[in-house]
Amino acid sequence: MKKIGLVGLLLCACFFGCNHETSEGTNASQYEEFEKKSHQSSDEQAAIDWNSVNASREDEDIDFFTQRYGWKTERRGNGLRMEVLKEGSGELIKSEDLVTLEYVTCLLTGDTVYTSKELGPKSFKVDKSNEITGLHEAVKSLRKGGKAHVVIPSFLAYGVAGDGQRIRGKVSLAMTIEVTDVE
Repeated sequence: MKKIGLVGLLLCACFFGCNHETSEGTNASQYEEFEKKSHQSSDEQAAIDWNSVNASREDEDIDFFTQRYGWKTERRGNGLRMEVLKEGSGELIKSEDLVTLEYVTCLLTGDTVYTSKELGPKSFKVDKSNEITGLHEAVKSLRKGGKAHVVIPSFLAYGVAGDGQRIRGKVSLAMTIEVTDVE
């Protein structure tokens, strides 16, 4: 008699517990949602946390650099920092303009990695070339003859890969740029 009562109780519990519908849907759909959440990789969360810490450190390094060298840059929404030193004349540079720049590119250590004196002026079509994203954004804030200090966070520069030559991955860049021509 005890066995029959226990089996009956288990069957009732399964029937009412497993098939019970709630206002949020069936237990099956709740289980699927739980499965999705519980299978979010701890590696994924670790990567998110790691990126957050590194972005914060990179921001601190940029602050230190700008204070050390007396650059009075303004921070843009995406992290680009810019100080216009000379306004220039004419219209603001826009997407698809062909620009030519004199430049000095440094690491946040102060070490110069590239200059137009060494390699020649840099010419490119804005938003339509392989130049780094931060440089495209910076020149669109200038006019012909304009000059600026720009600090470009790594994710707007060469990212985790670096440029394969003198700039390693995950490195912010400091640039002084001057627009010498716009077509």
